Amino acid sequence: MRELKLKWLLLGVLIDSIAMSSVWPLTTIYMNQELGHSLVAAGVVLFLNSVASILGSFVAGKLYDKYDSYYLILGGIVFTWISFFTLIFFNGWPTYPIFLVLIGFGTGWIVALNNSMGTSIKSKDGRYVFNMLYFVQNLGVMLGTAIVGILFKHSVAPLFTIATVMFTVFFVVAFFTYRIPKEDQSVQSVQQSQDIQSKMPKVNFTIIMSFFVSLVIMWIFYQQWNSTVSIYMLKLHIPLRLYSFLWTVNGLFILIVQGLLSSRGGRLLKDPYHQVYLGIAFFMASFGILAVAHQYYHFVIAMIVLTVGEAIAFPSIPAIVNSLSPYDQKGKYQGLVSAFPSAGRAMGPLVGSMIIESTSFVFLYSLGLFTILVVLVVIALIIESTKRKATLYDNNQE
Repeated sequence: MRELKLKWLLLGVLIDSIAMSSVWPLTTIYMNQELGHSLVAAGVVLFLNSVASILGSFVAGKLYDKYDSYYLILGGIVFTWISFFTLIFFNGWPTYPIFLVLIGFGTGWIVALNNSMGTSIKSKDGRYVFNMLYFVQNLGVMLGTAIVGILFKHSVAPLFTIATVMFTVFFVVAFFTYRIPKEDQSVQSVQQSQDIQSKMPKVNFTIIMSFFVSLVIMWIFYQQWNSTVSIYMLKLHIPLRLYSFLWTVNGLFILIVQGLLSSRGGRLLKDPYHQVYLGIAFFMASFGILAVAHQYYHFVIAMIVLTVGEAIAFPSIPAIVNSLSPYDQKGKYQGLVSAFPSAGRAMGPLVGSMIIESTSFVFLYSLGLFTILVVLVVIALIIESTKRKATLYDNNQE
């Protein structure tokens, strides 16, 4: 059966990631310094952007299971292209925040569809597919944020121009390469006769939901690196430029770890669940280092440990969810894989600031350590007691 070629899907994800990451890093700076609005206002806009992304992911995932993904992805690209194009010429207040929220919806829509279409690629192992998707997405983030540093002075128009051009290329790539047939009809009829399409086994649902709750919690604390860590470093008299360098370290180590995993077919450990546990353990350890950090090299080490953890765990989760999702619900659950981290990203800055106001930075990062430890223990207990009873829907998963 003809299927979407992974190289074209990866090219689309790369283009999308470069375009998106050339826009979001400047939101707070642009709204505060150029448009003259408070950091609180910028925070509200970013929150609404995340909420819109959650909605876009959920809706796109649901629609993928019922309609042709080809037209859904083209529609999402056109919708986002219009938003970028408008902001080239109208980027003042309130046009800028309004269209940034619309871009958030488009982001969620496209990411969910990219992941969902990844589930249709049967010629490659599922973990390899999602590892490569994660790899090129982060490569795009590195390139996109570099573009911001080079081009952003006082006007955002050049950045939105680049994003518009890139989405034009994205549309062309998708138009000519993304049209693929849905699941083979004879296979579908067999699945329907076995009544496995419309029922999610209880064990599968339990495992999937344990991952989703874990993603929310981990992203709440991950967001501290985007919000509170920079303030903490300034309090320790560490320059802001050194904080920015941490994200270069993050991107570099993601590429290194992902490159290693890709060469091994996405497999560091044979059991994908154990690979997630290992990644979460690294993720947890980074907050232990952060809680005792006083020198700059402590923050560098914490970032490296965090990055290794996320690069091991995060690509494995959508691959496992894919293997546990019934054939006609893969889009729905891949949409939720995108939506739950967005919920964590939306809540993270608010939760972090509230905890710091009532306690301290050290308490916040110590809380991250112990909370993620609880997450690790709970999901390991849930999964190890149920995974042998789970029904697998993807032959490429072991």
